[in-house]
Amino acid sequence: MSQVTEVTSPVDLIRSVGDGAARSLSTSTSTSASTSGTGSTGGQASAPLRVGVDVTAVAEVADSVRIFGDRYLRRIFTSHELDCCRSSDPTADPCVVDDDGHSGSGTARFSPESLAARFAAKEAAIKVLRPTGPRPEWRAIEVRQDVDGGCSLRLSGLAARLAEQAGLDHLAVSLTHDAGIGAAVVVALHAGPGLPSDRTDHAATGTNP
Repeated sequence: MSQVTEVTSPVDLIRSVGDGAARSLSTSTSTSASTSGTGSTGGQASAPLRVGVDVTAVAEVADSVRIFGDRYLRRIFTSHELDCCRSSDPTADPCVVDDDGHSGSGTARFSPESLAARFAAKEAAIKVLRPTGPRPEWRAIEVRQDVDGGCSLRLSGLAARLAEQAGLDHLAVSLTHDAGIGAAVVVALHAGPGLPSDRTDHAATGTNP
């Protein structure tokens, strides 16, 4: 289940980002916006914000780690993301990977909830980027954990090029997980195509689950 929307006012943005973002989006955003002036299609200017939402089943991520082990983890997540998802809780039911990269009873333990939330963030970012050709590789969209406990997005490679071509800047991300679901919302300011921007350190919102 996923949704792509464009919010049209600061009130929509405030309601959309933060705790319960996915639930708020279903009631407080609209899917299109009409503005004065001449845009690229139909005489309408583009909405100033893009929003992408995605949810991921925690069990599906845990199954992928169990079946494919390190091959799955290294294909989807960066080293920083994996470090942030390591679990030291012996009472939890974490994903466990052996030292040789296979699922088993080794010492590399990962929180499936944190992995699922980050996977949802990558999917949500792709919905904001809207590629018409090849999709960016998963690790080109990285969820960074900030020193204050929040998260931010770092784009590289094709993901960064798509953002620049679309004139997207100031990407913000919020993650959450509950009841076996990881969810994320990504909000981007749409300043106009081809405008230069910093793709390595985006504004962030929300906390690190």
